[in-house]
Amino acid sequence: MPEKSPEELMSELAASMERTIAQTDALELAYKALDIQAEQVKKMREEVNRSRVLSALGEMAATVAHEIRNPLGGMGAYASLLARNIDDSNKKYVDKIIEGINSINKIVSNLLAYTKKTNLQKQNMDLVAWADAILAHAEIEIEKEKKNITVERNFPPEPLNAEIDGDRLQQVMLNLLINAIQAIETEGKISVSVGFFGENFAEIAVADTGKGIEQENLKSIFTPFFTTKEQGTGLGLAIVKKIVDLHEGEISVESTVGKGTKFSIRVPI
Repeated sequence: MPEKSPEELMSELAASMERTIAQTDALELAYKALDIQAEQVKKMREEVNRSRVLSALGEMAATVAHEIRNPLGGMGAYASLLARNIDDSNKKYVDKIIEGINSINKIVSNLLAYTKKTNLQKQNMDLVAWADAILAHAEIEIEKEKKNITVERNFPPEPLNAEIDGDRLQQVMLNLLINAIQAIETEGKISVSVGFFGENFAEIAVADTGKGIEQENLKSIFTPFFTTKEQGTGLGLAIVKKIVDLHEGEISVESTVGKGTKFSIRVPI
């Protein structure tokens, strides 16, 4: 066999290296594809487990709601009658009873809202006009709380349309706005912004200058029944995340203790 020239050897070596590089690239792509598939399988399993838990909780919540609300309604009615016919010195105790009954009713309602199956009724809506109308409700709440809170609107000059369930997402916004109002003790600012996030998403952000959230609590605030409030149910933000997830969107939070908190909601457009 004749010996190969240096040029031929170099050519074969270069071809061999190209094949090796191509095989390495193919392997890397295959590993990446496997990683993506593994992550998708993990998410699917988590969603299945979550659905099972929610289904079990839903059945339990419906039973609990029925068993609690019937006697609770009677207690509330009798307490209201008692409040009308009692002297002022003892009325404060009856008011506490009514307050407790209302609190239990709220817990049951939130539990039902979190566990029951929710079907969205999406419509094409202008997020700017939608957010502005919700802020009008928040401003009434600020007046009731008698706090010196400035509301800042950071809206684009043109409409920004997205397919959303306006009522469900309004529930999300009102929850975040009420939390923001409660986080500000006496005076501060709440900023609401609407805009694009990349090419495919719209972003709605609610920021306040309130007391902020401890860093160790940030990872748990969307977990059902987790709360740092004395009178909290731990379901408000869990319901918020559920509704955002149903919109195939995402929600994130940034917070610094003593400076404030910002929630960002992103929904597909």
